[in-house]
Amino acid sequence: MKKILLLLTISIISMSCVPKIALTADYWQKPTKVGILLNAGEPTKFREGSQGLLDLAVTSGDKYKEALDLIGKNVQPKEELTVLYTDALKTKGKEVVLITEKFDPKTATKFKGEKADGKKYPTYDFSSYKNKYGIDELLFVNVNYGFMISYYGMIETGKAAYTGITTQIIDLNDQHLILSNPNAKQEILKKWKDNNYENSINGVRTAFDKLKEDEKTIFK
Repeated sequence: MKKILLLLTISIISMSCVPKIALTADYWQKPTKVGILLNAGEPTKFREGSQGLLDLAVTSGDKYKEALDLIGKNVQPKEELTVLYTDALKTKGKEVVLITEKFDPKTATKFKGEKADGKKYPTYDFSSYKNKYGIDELLFVNVNYGFMISYYGMIETGKAAYTGITTQIIDLNDQHLILSNPNAKQEILKKWKDNNYENSINGVRTAFDKLKEDEKTIFK
């Protein structure tokens, strides 16, 4: 069967397409109200490498389920990142609105509005959030975490603890991106099952903590 190249997973492929845009120096001088919408699901197994359809089927079992369940109990990105962003924005004089509704990328409306030259735009249409929550901007954060498994066919060639994040601030007046920052961290795992998956849990914790430190620098 002809091999197909998997660039990590669909969610991580989309990360590779996200532009990188830094905040401008005058951003903090504007007294805007910012909504925070954090999308962080359960930890899961991601793939990278070359696999055919049969290989995918054979390697799609629940070998990692028990470890992922424990990771989910010990590493909770949504709660920690909400505190980080809230404190960072308020310290800089922004008014913050926490948005608790769930975001589903499978059903969310894609952005199809007009695009001005020189501006970048998000994948999704967030225009309804402006009036619904009375906000000027939206901080949208998408988080993925768990295992990154490398494959060659049906053979595992590597295993790592993984955390990936995309942070964006959208100006809801025209939906252009004020900030866009995709980032990912990995920690190589060897004895991932030992001590009730302690190494796996600590690996994801370490990868996530490194990302948190990077996120802090965005809002300085």
